[in-house]
Amino acid sequence: MTAPVRGQVYRADLGYGPKPWVVVSNNVRNRQLDSVLAVRVTTTSKPDLPTIVRLGNNDPVAGRVLADDLHQLYPAEDFREYLGALSPETIGRLNAALAVALGLPS
Repeated sequence: MTAPVRGQVYRADLGYGPKPWVVVSNNVRNRQLDSVLAVRVTTTSKPDLPTIVRLGNNDPVAGRVLADDLHQLYPAEDFREYLGALSPETIGRLNAALAVALGLPS
């Protein structure tokens, strides 16, 4: 498997059913390590919070990205299916949501 790229969406099963995950770790890290950092996508209704990003028509899946649900995943073990990549607009909103979730200065 080639290294996942930041913004790509994969279906992964962590033991409670397959769900979409967005890779958020940087590409240099992704190429060097056997793991990536990823955030979960949900189709469950969620409140409008600065850490939740609603996906749009140009994204490969529907739902909301939970920027505060950050996990370390192992692509060789966890990834089941490549679903596509987020649109540049959504990646921009996800970057802002990650900054809020991690308490980074804007």
